[in-house]
Amino acid sequence: MADVEFDTTELDKWEKRVLAIIQDEAPKEYRKIVRQAGNLLRKKVRRITPRITGELRRSYRVKMKRGRNYEVEVGTNLFYAKMVEEGHVIKTSRKGEVKGFVPGKFYFRKALEETEKELPAHLKQSIRRIAKEMGLDVWG
Repeated sequence: MADVEFDTTELDKWEKRVLAIIQDEAPKEYRKIVRQAGNLLRKKVRRITPRITGELRRSYRVKMKRGRNYEVEVGTNLFYAKMVEEGHVIKTSRKGEVKGFVPGKFYFRKALEETEKELPAHLKQSIRRIAKEMGLDVWG
């Protein structure tokens, strides 16, 4: 049996319009959706961050940015987080002689990629919940 592909272009356009309506008409719900996305990313980053003392894992925070478009920022203020993520050189003396290089773990990038794959399903679930609350007939 052959695989059948469906054109979801119109559905994607509809989903974007609904999300824009939610953002304008139900900003509280929209903020909730955005925060949930940030919390999902934080949870994934904490799970895969290398654990030595646990300090880095515990340091991640979700911060909502205000303005016309709600945005969420997930991060840490620990100075060494970027070195763990991207790697760093090892210096042996005050003169700066390089002994070697510690490769990055890319834990944040991996968590972001995982989260991006899961977000459409979370968004659809939120849209369905909001539509039900608005009295719309929602199936699936």
